[in-house]
Amino acid sequence: MSNFLQKPRNKAILSVYLFFVCGSVLSSVLNPVMSLGEKLFILCFNIFSATLFAFLIYVLLNKLMKDEDHKHPAAPEKNGINQVIWKKYKKPLILFVYFGGVFSVCAVIIPMPIYTVAEKLVILSIAIIFITIGCILAYKVTNKMLSK
Repeated sequence: MSNFLQKPRNKAILSVYLFFVCGSVLSSVLNPVMSLGEKLFILCFNIFSATLFAFLIYVLLNKLMKDEDHKHPAAPEKNGINQVIWKKYKKPLILFVYFGGVFSVCAVIIPMPIYTVAEKLVILSIAIIFITIGCILAYKVTNKMLSK
């Protein structure tokens, strides 16, 4: 574990993972409307998805930055690591964020017993529209930032 925490990127991944896990534990435990089964399902789903996401980011970053660790710090490089990641993995990253957002919104809204089916559909459609607009804007902004 000590070798794992020597790299700053691993510390950042671990801190973001712990933030999501603590947030999901607090949000599922403190929600009085949900039954015990729903709380357990949401808690397990959130922890599993946060763990999977953190593992994928860890593997992706360490695979791409393996060569960066061995380079001399003064050696200039034309393309930064962000540009390399974006060129190779922009479509899978955007699709992963988009479908992950849609799936998580559906997993939260559909089991809510206080809304009717029509209200759930309206909330889902509004949320999907916001997620779509957010992903499109993030894609365009990231392209502009990394093309400079």
